[in-house]
Amino acid sequence: MSMMARFVAVAPKRLEQVRNSPEGVEVLFVAQLPPARAKSREALQERVRKQAPEALRASLDRAPPEMRAQFLRNFGISESDLALPDVGEILLQRFTERVAKRMPDAQQTGEPPASSISLDKAWHGLHYLLCGSAEPLPGPLGQAVFGGTGIGHDMGYGRARCFTVAETSDIAQALQAPGLETVLRNRFDADEMEYLGIYPGGWDEGPDWLIDAFRDLRDFYTGASAAGQAVVTVIE
Repeated sequence: MSMMARFVAVAPKRLEQVRNSPEGVEVLFVAQLPPARAKSREALQERVRKQAPEALRASLDRAPPEMRAQFLRNFGISESDLALPDVGEILLQRFTERVAKRMPDAQQTGEPPASSISLDKAWHGLHYLLCGSAEPLPGPLGQAVFGGTGIGHDMGYGRARCFTVAETSDIAQALQAPGLETVLRNRFDADEMEYLGIYPGGWDEGPDWLIDAFRDLRDFYTGASAAGQAVVTVIE
């Protein structure tokens, strides 16, 4: 299965809301999928259905009885519901309802609308071009693609990650550095990237598609920073 990187820009209040209710992270990404990505939307929803019940049960097993009861009341489910075959569908619906209530439409709050992009499979190659490493490194260029602070549950290839407004601004400025695109082109080394296991491999095509991804990412962070937004990202 392919691994793709997605990014969503959100108002700082929404980031705080998601941090306080991590179960809403996946719903945030579902809500940002365009109609053309219906299959991806369905796959993400299916992961919620399959993984949420197990994650919920694990959390409830560790919770004190009073907290457990309160949590179930908040979600409008009972102990017996946890054993139902379609409990995942119930939880997905509850997650969606809770996020909709906690994150009102941008037009009602005066917040800038959320925006999103997908780097598809170019994320790891672009990360390498930005910092010369297969792994995240300190600094805005080493964090831009798959750095950040973990949030929520494992979404298949790890947790979603977030950047504050200040971190988003730092990354945006770094991505706009004069001559950076030339640096990225010069760093492209198919043999080295294959040796390091940079996903997805097969680097004989050259750097052009990674440069296109860089421009998309640069413009995304620039827009998010200009709007005073934070960023949430995930590998799925």
